[in-house]
Amino acid sequence: MAKLLKMPALGQTVEEVRILQWYKNEGDSLAKGERIAEIETDKVNIDWESPEEGIVRRILAPVDSFVKVEAPVLIIGTADEPIDDLIPGGSVAPEASAAPASASEKVAAPAATSANGITSAKAEGPVFVSPRARRIADELGLSVADLAGRGSGPGGRIVERDVTALQAEMEVGAAAAADAAGRGPKASPLARAVASGAGLDIAGLSGSGLGGRITADDVRGSVASSTPTPIAVPVTTTGTGGSRTITLSGMRKRVADNIAKSIRTAAHVTLNLQVDMTEAMHLRKQLLPAIEKKTGVRVSPTDIIVKAVSVALAEFPIMNAHIDGDTITLFDDVHVGLAVSLGDDGLIVPVIKNVQSKGLGDIAKDRQDLATRARANKLGGADISGGTFTVSSLGNYGIQSFNPIINPPQVAILGVGAITDTVVAKEGVPAIRPMMGLSLSFDHRAIDGAPAAAFLARLREILETPALLLV
Repeated sequence: MAKLLKMPALGQTVEEVRILQWYKNEGDSLAKGERIAEIETDKVNIDWESPEEGIVRRILAPVDSFVKVEAPVLIIGTADEPIDDLIPGGSVAPEASAAPASASEKVAAPAATSANGITSAKAEGPVFVSPRARRIADELGLSVADLAGRGSGPGGRIVERDVTALQAEMEVGAAAAADAAGRGPKASPLARAVASGAGLDIAGLSGSGLGGRITADDVRGSVASSTPTPIAVPVTTTGTGGSRTITLSGMRKRVADNIAKSIRTAAHVTLNLQVDMTEAMHLRKQLLPAIEKKTGVRVSPTDIIVKAVSVALAEFPIMNAHIDGDTITLFDDVHVGLAVSLGDDGLIVPVIKNVQSKGLGDIAKDRQDLATRARANKLGGADISGGTFTVSSLGNYGIQSFNPIINPPQVAILGVGAITDTVVAKEGVPAIRPMMGLSLSFDHRAIDGAPAAAFLARLREILETPALLLV
């Protein structure tokens, strides 16, 4: 039976991808797990592998087009079965139909100096722009033509730093041009664009920029102060401080959208408990020299927690699952995602695969490798997909408990707090123990409170008696 293949989700923050090349043509046979296409995300170029086998009947997204995740891009089936009912909109996926023009624009004009004093090179062919650079250029009102010949990425591709460099040059050029002409107030191009969109005359504004130049924030502040407020809300300010508005964009916006989607979709419930990490920390101290000598990596408490999670998940398979509408898929293998902060850019969740069959040394090595490559933007598609359970730690910040947000389509996520010396009662006697908070958020659509609580209690038992990791 013919099937419509959709672009898979590739982590929390990937909203769309670009098709760089197809490895198969229409009429070619395709095996399960075989490479279909090379695709580009905001962070990496990866090979997309087929989840099905069959004959490639129709390619719905052309090379250089941008398609959203979960958009239809390929039809496979047998050689002669009808596929007309599967073709969306006739022949091209709706999300990709208008993309080629924005993915690459041909610049026919010769090199010229713009009013901003910026010289753009003549482009003999398409100008290739990364998704992130294209999005930022759109937000700044920059033309792809202005970026021609400026690409510093692989193969001359325009990347984010090229866009920001051009913006800086344009602002300097605009200021110089305004000074030379002796006309009008000094203002950045972005400030003029914001003012034009708001119908605001910048002649009467005071600039907070270098040399009194009007910035975009000056314009936004003026617009905000001149806009009637429908409801009076008392605001208290101190000193000469003000406020600034930041528009969610790029990865930060996609993180926000995915978190909001998770909250809207999943029935979140969070359970909290404390774990005595005395024996787990003692185990770490014992194993630290041997594992560091063998792998060059220091075992962290997180590695022990990840391993303990895999043992507990084997006993509670409903926690190691995905939910999609009315179906729940339980997995035998444990692929644990570790949330990694990228600062203001958001977060990414690389995945340690097959944790159930790995020792602490291998887990520690994988964890350090993934975290290092995540912060260097060098993760591949396989590194950020396929997670069955997620662990998010805020212990380094001294946080003791929190409500982690489930990473769809997973059904649960574990929040890990700080390990702090705490006075507790042991056999009726006060004692100081290294206590750690665990916060389990689960989707009540898939899991009831009792089994979720039993899973968390079992995880505590394993961490407090780490010899159970060997059972």
